[in-house]
Amino acid sequence: MSDPQSFEIFQSVEIFHSWDLYDNIVRNNWMMHRQMASVIQKVALEITGTQSTTPKLRVLDLGCGDGAMARNGLKDYPVEKYVGVDLSQEALRNLAACQGLGSNVQVLHGDIATSIEELPIEAFDLVLASYSLHHFESAQKKSILNQIRRLLSPNGVFLWIDIARLDREDRSGFIARIEQDIQSRWIPMPSEHRHDAIEHIRNYDFPEQESWMIDTWDSNSRNHRSSGNPIEYRDAFYIALRLAAG
Repeated sequence: MSDPQSFEIFQSVEIFHSWDLYDNIVRNNWMMHRQMASVIQKVALEITGTQSTTPKLRVLDLGCGDGAMARNGLKDYPVEKYVGVDLSQEALRNLAACQGLGSNVQVLHGDIATSIEELPIEAFDLVLASYSLHHFESAQKKSILNQIRRLLSPNGVFLWIDIARLDREDRSGFIARIEQDIQSRWIPMPSEHRHDAIEHIRNYDFPEQESWMIDTWDSNSRNHRSSGNPIEYRDAFYIALRLAAG
C-alpha cells in the first residue's frame, strides 16, 4: 500500500474496524444497517428471480469489512462466488473465518480503485458498496463507477449504500448536521468514540448529493437514464440506490 492516498483511506476506515465502535453502531442501528440489510435481501430476490437457470449470485463487495452486511443481506440466497475487497487485513481475516457467503469466497487486500481494475468483465450479478465510496473524492468516484459498470453482468445490479448530502447542500452543511446527529442520538456510545467518529467524518468523508450519484451513474449508461426509481432507502443522512447495468 505505497500510494499515499490509499494510506489515507486506510486510516479513515480503520476507525470503523475498531470492533467495539463498529459493534456499537450496528447494534444500535445508528447507520441503518438493519434497513440496508433488508434492501440487499430485496435486490438479491429480484436478481435471482430473473435468472432462467438455477438461481445463483456472483457478488463483489467493495469495502467489505468483515462481510457482516453481505452475510445479513444474502443469508437466504445461493451465493456462487463472493469477492470481498478491503484495506484492513484484520477485517479480511475475520471475513475468511466466517461462514454464510458460500463456499467460493475470495478476499482482495487493497484499495477499491486499484483492486477492481484487473477483475474480469461482466463477472458479477451484484456489486455492493456499503459505506465505502464516500471516502473518495468526486473524480475518483466517477472512475470507480465506470469500473463497476464494466464488471456487472447484463442484468446485474450495483447497490450503492452510503451517506448522502441533501440536494443543494454542501459538504460543510452535511458535516454540521451529522455531527449534531451523532452528539444527540449516539448517546450510549462513549464520548471519546463519538469524538473519533466526528473527526473521521471531518477529515475523510466526501459525500455526494443524491442527484449527483444517480446522474453520474446514468451518464455512462447506454439507456442514459435509470428505469424506475432507483432509491431503495433514503433518510436525512443515508441512502441505498439500486442502479442497473446497461
